[in-house]
Amino acid sequence: MPTILIVDDSLSYLGALLDRLERHGFLVVLAQTAAEGLMRAEFAEPDLILLDVVMPGIDGFEACRRLKAGKATKDIPVIFMTGVTDPKQKVTGFDVGGVDYITKPFQIEEVLARINTHLALRKANRELQEMIATLAKAREDLIRNEKLAGLGAMVAGIAHELNTPIGNSLMAASTFENQTGDIVHGLAEDGSVKRSVFERYMENARLTVDILSRNLHRAADIVTNFKQVAVDQTSSQRRSFLLSEVVAGNILTLQPTIKRTPFVIRQDIPESLMMDSFPGPLGQVVNNLINNAIVHGYDGYSDGAINVSARLSSFGWVTLVVEDEGMGIKPADLHRIFDPFFTTKMGVGGSGLGLNIVHNIVTEILGGTIEVNSELGRGTKFTLKLPMLAPTKQPGC
Repeated sequence: MPTILIVDDSLSYLGALLDRLERHGFLVVLAQTAAEGLMRAEFAEPDLILLDVVMPGIDGFEACRRLKAGKATKDIPVIFMTGVTDPKQKVTGFDVGGVDYITKPFQIEEVLARINTHLALRKANRELQEMIATLAKAREDLIRNEKLAGLGAMVAGIAHELNTPIGNSLMAASTFENQTGDIVHGLAEDGSVKRSVFERYMENARLTVDILSRNLHRAADIVTNFKQVAVDQTSSQRRSFLLSEVVAGNILTLQPTIKRTPFVIRQDIPESLMMDSFPGPLGQVVNNLINNAIVHGYDGYSDGAINVSARLSSFGWVTLVVEDEGMGIKPADLHRIFDPFFTTKMGVGGSGLGLNIVHNIVTEILGGTIEVNSELGRGTKFTLKLPMLAPTKQPGC
């Protein structure tokens, strides 16, 4: 049953309201002073309060101020009751947090109608807050899953990229091992080796060392690069970095996905472009925009390119562009693409959060702006304007 707290110094009003409200299924709590009403509000946690304005000691307006200042009572709707008809008093009542005003003497039907209205509004507000909390949790879960998927792709990427240098090293080492075996076998049988054979063996040794050195350094560079990308993506820490290196590292993590498609990624970023920002979130933005181009922009295409470029646009600002030459975005959808849960592939793998995440990262973490231009049949262009020195990230962001 909904609980109604009535605070009024008039016993006749208290009695009349108690009788009628209980008959309509309400649980009623009574108080004859504002101080008593404040105490009972803390204890009973009513769903609504009927509060007289003119009372001895603390008046209704001050009582309402204290209710709205209390953590446990701030959300309880308060309906004022008074015999004073001064419009200024009504304004004061709304200013201190009241939701409605009933003038004495009143009709009980009017009181019931207003009580039911505000109880229904409070119920709807609670349901809305619960829905918002549920959506927020769902969004966090989807973002977490997307990050886990990104880490999985990164692991697959490092395994794929290491195949070539490690394979080359193994082939060179095994070839040299066979040549060394021939030399050892010749020494065991004849006790000597021809000068020409030994010179050829030494030349092969030099080439083998060169091959091993180049490929093992390549493997070490790949591991170092992926390690840095992994640290950036999991910690979202701020640091100084070269934009070209961060973008190249993140594109490298996408290679397992890209090599299963007929599309290529071209990067055109000056090597000297230095930023002091958040490379992890920035890499997530680049990855999401590239994936968006592959999944949406080139859906059904047999070839295509995704261009990632950057330039110094003005003092302290960088313009980063990710564009494709795919199918483009419908004009009716263009203004909605950054909205949460909006996707043209709902039910077939699209969460509708990719571009919403991009927008939030660019504006809230990196301190920049993002805009999109698109034309059907001619592609889509995302333009990011980012400060080279990102704003200080707030705790909890």
